[in-house]
Amino acid sequence: MVKCKKVKQHGRLGRKDKPKFGETCMRRNLGILRRVLPSCEEVDDEEVLILKSIQHLMLLKSQVTLLRKLAEVCGL
Repeated sequence: MVKCKKVKQHGRLGRKDKPKFGETCMRRNLGILRRVLPSCEEVDDEEVLILKSIQHLMLLKSQVTLLRKLAEVCGL
């Protein structure tokens, strides 16, 4: 009985032109940041996008702190 070797299909891009896993993940994560953060859909620069995301997280953190203090005062 003769066994045939399976040949891997490399698709349209070929083996050398295939994007790296890290690049794909980074592009996907930046796309998610663009959709989640307000007014960041048009931002192309990665550094600006990351800075805006940090600012947004700090704003959310301060809002959570304020709500917790209000809950303490109201006795909830």
